[in-house]
Amino acid sequence: MRAAALLAVLLAQTGWAQSPAPPVQPAATTIHVDTQFVLLDALVENKKTGATVDTLSTRDFQLSEDGVAQTISYFTRDQLPLSVVLLFDMTETVHAALVPLAQAALQVLGHLKPADEVAVMIFSSRAELMQDFTTSRPLAAEAIKTASWMADVEGTFLDEDMFEAVQQVMKAKAGNRRVLVWLTDGTANQENSFTQASIGQHSPKHLHSQQEAMTRLLQSDAVAAALIDRTVETNRAIMASGLGGTRVGDIDEYAKATGGPVLSTGSKEAPDRLALLIDQIRARYTLGYKPTRAESQGKFCKLSLRLSPEVLNEHPELRKPGLIVITKSGYYR
Repeated sequence: MRAAALLAVLLAQTGWAQSPAPPVQPAATTIHVDTQFVLLDALVENKKTGATVDTLSTRDFQLSEDGVAQTISYFTRDQLPLSVVLLFDMTETVHAALVPLAQAALQVLGHLKPADEVAVMIFSSRAELMQDFTTSRPLAAEAIKTASWMADVEGTFLDEDMFEAVQQVMKAKAGNRRVLVWLTDGTANQENSFTQASIGQHSPKHLHSQQEAMTRLLQSDAVAAALIDRTVETNRAIMASGLGGTRVGDIDEYAKATGGPVLSTGSKEAPDRLALLIDQIRARYTLGYKPTRAESQGKFCKLSLRLSPEVLNEHPELRKPGLIVITKSGYYR
């Protein structure tokens, strides 16, 4: 049987190629952050070495919202469980890296704590749920193994995928830290009527824009992170980019907005790199505060978090070049 015919049979058996796009929630459904109390995660690391600083306390940070100083009233580190959505890229440029990425995900299941829950999704021109949130490692492993041999010939509509992934992460257990981990080559296609007709036939009829996806992501209070394995096919697609508009860097923008890590890897290093990515997420501080002034619903509030002058004076080693504080850019009321 020819490879193309075999692929068609496998996709038909799984329902990936033929199944209708999952329904999109109505625009009227809105996610709101509690305006009485705001939580944010922060990582303090040396950008050059990747070493994290894990000995800080509340008084070592200065926090402001829209330029107004805030009082940090909640502070912890690595105490809240994680709700992790593992998202596997099904597009052609990732096929060669899919098995190593899945093997890395299987190994990282043992790196999680018992209370951490995992969901598994696949994505191309749409996102599809393979396994809802569970603390059962066998259930999560089965979904990962299934994803490892699936494939798709459609493009990557990352903005739509992000919007749908956020819908899933919002189902996480209350009180958990929400994380979207994208296992991909870091490319995306333009989302328009031409690409929808040519490489997005199974995508939803209405495609959400980057602004809609970014807004929903920041409303969700989730962290977007990515492990990127760029294959030979990836580089060819970028060089041959035409009307499909293969782009790089889109996932970086989502990660940057939420303060999430983006790590590159090769097939052999994937398990260690994914474990490092999870460690960087777990090493983050969680800070909470009650805003000093009320703002209207729907307003974007810009956050600024930095180390206090006092801690820098007391600990000269923290003044080393490359030390940065990473957190989300802001949140929606």
